[in-house]
Amino acid sequence: MIPCIFHNLRNYYGHLIMQGLGKHQDHEISVIPNNMEKYISFSIRRRKENPVTLQFVDSFQFLNTSLQKLVENLDHSKFFIMQRCLFSPHRDLLLKKGIYPYEYISSFRKFEETQLPPRSAFHSSLINEGISEAEYEHAQNVWKCFKIKNLGEYHDLYVKTDVILFSDVFENFRKLTQNFYQLDAAHMLTSPGLAWQATLKMTDVKLDLFTDIDMHLFIEKGIRGGVSMISHRHSEANHPQCPNYDASEANKYITYLDSNNLYGWAMSQPLPVNNFEWLSPEEISLQQICQTPDDATTGYILEVDMEYPPELHDLHNNYPLAPERMTITPNMLSPTAL
Repeated sequence: MIPCIFHNLRNYYGHLIMQGLGKHQDHEISVIPNNMEKYISFSIRRRKENPVTLQFVDSFQFLNTSLQKLVENLDHSKFFIMQRCLFSPHRDLLLKKGIYPYEYISSFRKFEETQLPPRSAFHSSLINEGISEAEYEHAQNVWKCFKIKNLGEYHDLYVKTDVILFSDVFENFRKLTQNFYQLDAAHMLTSPGLAWQATLKMTDVKLDLFTDIDMHLFIEKGIRGGVSMISHRHSEANHPQCPNYDASEANKYITYLDSNNLYGWAMSQPLPVNNFEWLSPEEISLQQICQTPDDATTGYILEVDMEYPPELHDLHNNYPLAPERMTITPNMLSPTAL
């Protein structure tokens, strides 16, 4: 199987490739869909002896930002493919995403033009933006330094460097995963898939699979995600550093707090991996459970009815504990909420 890596395959290139594949009846196509129109990956092979399978993978599933950003973040010393493919004293001009008049190129005849189009031709109606004066000057320098004769040659150089830049970016990413985990990202489909394989490899954990559907549903029902919302929509600070400080009022500060890698931290804590079994109240008491250390070799997963004392309602109003996804009916609301 040969991996074919495209940046943004799912949202763009995959549509173009699939349109072409539909014309060939001698190919077997296998897809891993994201939905009816977008694919995480797909593979093709001819219906002949000793067929070669091509697997199309979206690098955006690992590196979810624009190629321009990825190129900017890669040190110039790591563009090894660019160094091998372009022998020019002006090569450094190409160590950034190229400037291209996408909407201006409306026919092959445009390639015969012998001058770079005006700056206005680089406007994109998709994002309703053009290019800056500095970007246009960069395009002019590329045209001049590489002695480009027409827009067709400019197009070919743009496409060539686009592929080379992406190749250097992805090869650097492959080296990182190989160095850290001895895993090849080119044979994975998504970053969660890569992370899962790395987890299994680095921890050498042996996971038991649920065979009891009730156990699976029990665990799934207890999953709690983080609250993501602005619950308190307006607040005014009042302290001596404020321009409208009111000394007659209590001092009040607004502080922004952020915790990074919460999921990463949680996944590095003791987690349930095997020997799952149901326990009755006769087999284990609440007191025994409460006395179990967080890092004990045996843990317990509970289903509880939680009481939320009224005296905590106002205090926890903006950030309640143990949020539950449920439909709120009028009879569940307090007079204040109504």
